[in-house]
Amino acid sequence: MNILFITWDGPQTSYLEGLFLPIFQVLKTAGFNVHVLQFTWDDAQVFEHRRIACEEAGCSYERVSVIRKPIALGSLMSAFLGYKHIRKAISKWNIDVVMPRSTLPALSSLMALYGRKTSMLFDADGLQLDERVDFSGLSPSGPVYRLLRDIEAQAVRRAGVVITRSDKAVEILLARAGAGTNKDKFHVVANGRDTDLFNPGDQDSRTNTRELLGVLSDTPLLVYAGSIGPQYCVPEMLRLFELVKKKRPKARFLILTGSPDIIKAQIKSKANIAGSIIVKTVTVHEVPAYLACADLGIAFRKSSFSMQGVAPIKLGEYLLCGLPLVATEGIGDTHMIDKKVGALVKEINEAELEAIADWFVDEVVPLRKEMRESCSRVGVKYFSLKACSNSYIKALTQVTQGRHD
Repeated sequence: MNILFITWDGPQTSYLEGLFLPIFQVLKTAGFNVHVLQFTWDDAQVFEHRRIACEEAGCSYERVSVIRKPIALGSLMSAFLGYKHIRKAISKWNIDVVMPRSTLPALSSLMALYGRKTSMLFDADGLQLDERVDFSGLSPSGPVYRLLRDIEAQAVRRAGVVITRSDKAVEILLARAGAGTNKDKFHVVANGRDTDLFNPGDQDSRTNTRELLGVLSDTPLLVYAGSIGPQYCVPEMLRLFELVKKKRPKARFLILTGSPDIIKAQIKSKANIAGSIIVKTVTVHEVPAYLACADLGIAFRKSSFSMQGVAPIKLGEYLLCGLPLVATEGIGDTHMIDKKVGALVKEINEAELEAIADWFVDEVVPLRKEMRESCSRVGVKYFSLKACSNSYIKALTQVTQGRHD
């Protein structure tokens, strides 16, 4: 079966290469051949990198240039005109199922499929419109939001299968689509990682990585890996480290991010802990070793309506690497996180941070070996590439069955 994956990405994002291509490689072994059509505004160098990455993964790749000025109108115009590229791709690659990821590709797909029987699988990809309301100032009563909300609902109704990243997102999208929408068409998929890369390693590899950091093997080490921004609760992370350091003065905090200048500027005002914080920018292939050598992964995120629909990639990365974690409750599905692998907080306040610091020092550090094994087991069960790919195969199989009913 030939699948047309339609995505919308800027040059700064690497979801296609880092998240989806490994999944598509597994899907190919199950008989699903994925072809990629990417709406983007990247430069020639980024385009060539993505084209080569897709070819190496066994996927055809074409790009569609997005009009950038003015941004909002240009994006809508690109989505309206994009249907022509989708129809050409359907014909060129003999496509059986169109799989748009997020709302604007869904708009192009709905136009391309109008009057046609080609099957559609809609990857809702969280609650993107509501994220723009929560974090980018989009008005929930404005014409852009209302238009895109209608497109989202139409895509849910038109699709034979809808995939989401959380059970809560299923409830929300089902209610928005209206009466007559069958809940059985929804599938929750995880953001999986390859266990050949993301794993706890062994004692020697963890010791060697700590030596590179200049951190002794018995030093409590906290880690955060990911983007830096208001929604990631940087002040709260730094405060947690302050509280841990009061109890264990030799503790260190490792921050892995592609925005080192931003975090370094925030650390400057924290003279009491600045010297104990290590900031590094590393490749995706280097990340697992640094996570595996740490003792606690931080996954704070500001609670909001839209965050119910996400599946933070770092949760799976932490657990697969045998790393206990502390995360914000209600950010996607967190039912698999219990006291054997981590802690959840409803509100990130001073009392909660003090409780986490106590828990880390009194329970996590002494039971580090046992928790490493528990974390790894949970990670493999819920966040491995195999588990993730199986959920995609199940969804695509349902689309296949629908085509023949």
